[in-house]
Amino acid sequence: MDDMSRALNEALLREMKCPVCMQYMVPPIKLCTNGHNICSKCREIVKCCPTCRAEFSEIRNAALESIARSQKYPCDNKKRGCLDWFSIEHIAEHHAVCVYGKIKCPFKLNKNCSWNGFKSDLKEHAKAAHATDFFELSSIHSSLFEDKIMKLLSCFGELFVQYKRIRDGRLYCAVQLIGTSSEASKYKCESTLRAANDIEQISNTFLVRSYSEDFETIFNSGKCLCLDETVVRNFLVENKLNLFLTVSTVLRSV
Repeated sequence: MDDMSRALNEALLREMKCPVCMQYMVPPIKLCTNGHNICSKCREIVKCCPTCRAEFSEIRNAALESIARSQKYPCDNKKRGCLDWFSIEHIAEHHAVCVYGKIKCPFKLNKNCSWNGFKSDLKEHAKAAHATDFFELSSIHSSLFEDKIMKLLSCFGELFVQYKRIRDGRLYCAVQLIGTSSEASKYKCESTLRAANDIEQISNTFLVRSYSEDFETIFNSGKCLCLDETVVRNFLVENKLNLFLTVSTVLRSV
């Protein structure tokens, strides 16, 4: 959405706020006998028009409802950093997965951490509760050849989750950004598995995935590091992995 469209959207949205709850009105939008609007939820609990004290009519504002259906709405978590806009049909779906709302701790997957809070507080939580698995780096060395290994990286002003699994005879490793899909597409992760002789290596680069995608879906899609366990064992050094992971920005061509 360009700046002019966004400015027009914001001007329209100011007119579409319910005078009672101050939330954006969506169909059905009710009217009082003097033509003032009110959302359907507040219409059920308010006895007269909050603007002019007139009685309510049974007429709906068809014109405003038509605008509402074509309008883009900002996420409820806009003040916390979410800058995405959605239609009526999609905004509820987004709110259910928005990473700027309350999220579960990534370490719930391998440590059953029960923390539930906002993205802005996750870094301090990780420092306090998961210090050995938290790194303020963009590159890490992963050596444990074990299932369900997770690390949290803080770099580029963002938080990234690296998760490694060994199952069904394969090693999987993926990186998520705790952010939206559009934000995640700005980053990539290079994975390099090196042999003991420091000559042979396997290297792959994949785009970072969004926190809204669960890891099992990422693993099954093949959009991550995925190697046969028999191949990986040929690269073990004293039963440890020599796996290097580097998160970096994607350079877009002009």
